Amino acid sequence: MMYPVRGTEGSTVLCLNKMEADLTGFNIDAPRWDQRTFLGRVKHFLNITDPRTVFVSEQELDWAKVMVEKSRMGVVPPGTQVEQLLYAKKLYDSAFHPDTGEKMNVIGRMSFQLPGGMIITGFMLQFYRTMPAVIFWQWVNQSFNALVNYTNRNAASPVSVRKHRPWWAAGCPLPLWLRLTVSISP
Repeated sequence: MMYPVRGTEGSTVLCLNKMEADLTGFNIDAPRWDQRTFLGRVKHFLNITDPRTVFVSEQELDWAKVMVEKSRMGVVPPGTQVEQLLYAKKLYDSAFHPDTGEKMNVIGRMSFQLPGGMIITGFMLQFYRTMPAVIFWQWVNQSFNALVNYTNRNAASPVSVRKHRPWWAAGCPLPLWLRLTVSISP
């Protein structure tokens, strides 16, 4: 059986390895870095919010989910290396909701927050001269942030969209008020 492995230049290759890694005692849910230290938490956050994971294929994400679930059950395919399991865990954490286990919307993933936010900020800085443009880009920004927050919500306690609507609507008037105040001030 062949398994996807991260290649040298970031590409995914299929590999058949006869050597079996010693995976006894390996816990895929154990933190990779010490979460009691600031640096350990930063490394964990950077690992699961890596923007490159946005471009991973659906097939590879499904493979990662299967590998993580098999590892949790203690049934790891022969020839699986620890690096493969850590990479699968990285993909799983970046693309699947921790509470529901469902695949998250690509635009709502934390790994898309950086590129998505940069694109929207660029448009907000470019199109600021007219009030309709300011209103539109503030609405786009607020909608994007609401989608990210909704996608990464605590799914254990249900929240209706009706409860999110007032907060989403309240986010647009403040920047408009600031725009008017700054343009009027001497």
